[in-house]
Amino acid sequence: MASDKSSQLMHDLKYAYDHRLLENVEGQAIHQAISCGVSDPFVIDYLRGKISKHQTAQLFAGPFRQVPTTHGEIVLGLDLKQKPVRMAAQTLCAHSLTLGGSGSGKTTKSRWSILQAALHVAGLWLFDFRKREYRCLVPWLASLGMELTVLPARELKLNPLEVPPHVDPFSWATRLADMLVHVCRLPVRASKLLNITLLELFDRFGIGQGCQLNPTMFDLREAIATNTKANAQSRSAIVDSFDPILMSLRSVLSYRRGWTTKDLAKHRIVFELDGIGEIEKDLILSSLLLPEFTARVAAGVSNRRMNLWICCDEAARLVSASGTGNGIGDLVGLIRGTGIGLDLSIQNADIAPAILSNTASKFIGRCGSAADYNTLAEAMGLVAEQRRYLAQTLVPGMFVGQMGEGSWRYPFVFRVPAVDLSKPPTAAQMAQVFAWRNLVPGSVVPDGYKSCTGSENQGLSALDSLPTQCAYEFVNWTPSCAPSQRRQVVNSTTTKATPSVGTKAHNRPTVASSLSEPERKLLRAIIDHPGKPSSAYAKLAGVGTHQAIAARRSLIAAGYLRQHSVNTSVKGRVSIVLEPLPAGLEALQH
Repeated sequence: MASDKSSQLMHDLKYAYDHRLLENVEGQAIHQAISCGVSDPFVIDYLRGKISKHQTAQLFAGPFRQVPTTHGEIVLGLDLKQKPVRMAAQTLCAHSLTLGGSGSGKTTKSRWSILQAALHVAGLWLFDFRKREYRCLVPWLASLGMELTVLPARELKLNPLEVPPHVDPFSWATRLADMLVHVCRLPVRASKLLNITLLELFDRFGIGQGCQLNPTMFDLREAIATNTKANAQSRSAIVDSFDPILMSLRSVLSYRRGWTTKDLAKHRIVFELDGIGEIEKDLILSSLLLPEFTARVAAGVSNRRMNLWICCDEAARLVSASGTGNGIGDLVGLIRGTGIGLDLSIQNADIAPAILSNTASKFIGRCGSAADYNTLAEAMGLVAEQRRYLAQTLVPGMFVGQMGEGSWRYPFVFRVPAVDLSKPPTAAQMAQVFAWRNLVPGSVVPDGYKSCTGSENQGLSALDSLPTQCAYEFVNWTPSCAPSQRRQVVNSTTTKATPSVGTKAHNRPTVASSLSEPERKLLRAIIDHPGKPSSAYAKLAGVGTHQAIAARRSLIAAGYLRQHSVNTSVKGRVSIVLEPLPAGLEALQH
């Protein structure tokens, strides 16, 4: 009889341990007492009471275990007993994947997480591909003292060819060529032509020797279009694909030095890409994610606290089984621990195996087909009864989740609070919705909430102050322009940079004037070898040093050249870089 009681006690203790019923102070005392051989009626009754209460609640919870109250800064939502389900903010760094059909509440879940995760990261990238779901968060984050910048697609300043820090130009050319082939839907053979042309451009512009004037996609297109020795089919496919992209994103891509992802990773930004085509969306997305991922992996960053959280509401272009050729899918598994967290939301189960393997936390909402349920249910290890529960019980705003980190690995059910984000929040709403002090101990939210409506464009001034270098010759680029004419279409309103010392812009000749032989040779060398320090052109032009200096001053004074003082050395030395102006290009035609 005593043996049966002891066996039942051990069975009850194991049940309580598996379901984490003894984590409070009293429970720990009971556990310790039983471990020491104390099994009096008080201990047994306390343990049986805990188990009976849990089993009764479990009858109404369905086939999923009730998640115990855990500690953490992020509140995922509320369980079926209206208690908060929490997780540590650093858990977001392990990446998460949410699957749910249209209207399942994915966006509401995403915005709820953003309002909390924004407190724990320096950089926040939110991608809106089809709608404008995230701009409503501007006043909410403003009330917490944080600035969220809404950035339409055509206000970006990017150069996809710019080599990220710590990355070797040769390896970047290969990865960039593969990305362009995937984004532009080019034949596989075109990657070889893109790769070799990129390497030639990097060498011509002095990339790798510290030069900061980079080739652009316009230079890449022009170099391929004029390469008569290249494979005709590959060349035509590249030119035909590049032309509509360059025309559509002409204001975005006409920068030799654009906004770097290293600088953008310090800001909270909503990228609204709803006004451009699908190929342009893929190019912008890849031009932002691929350099940042590659740079952090190349720098050897490891076990860093999360400082950049990337949230994609419609991430099918990233996770699709047929869409991993852009190199991002391969890097998702490598950026774990580099301080980047990914939150991906999709509508169907077309998911690459690498994405399923490298997103530790998974969530599933109401879906439209059994295939969608089965794909993620299999990845989460759900049994048949739990899969039936998904199809029969889930409603909008209700999810089944499984955490990738922490001691609780069992799937659980939770609901995302319905937050009305259509209007700017009041202090009372903020306190009522979040209840930070009770739900998230140790939050950094100040005691007094700000009453601020926020402006979605107030952060653009901070981005405009980031260093850039415009390629003015491509501002008005069109495919119909011949290579020798493309720089002539730049009018005086687009070349509004401050002239260098000695430049007489108002005396710029409207027709070509006669050039001396040293001036003509120097001007030709500058056009043929852009981006090099001015001291290199005497040898390239085949003239003496003093002749080159005199010719340079004469060309600048005549309005044929503009000089820039830039850092072209890894040691921090400043050199003079010469930019040919439209008048100089015209002069060589005569």
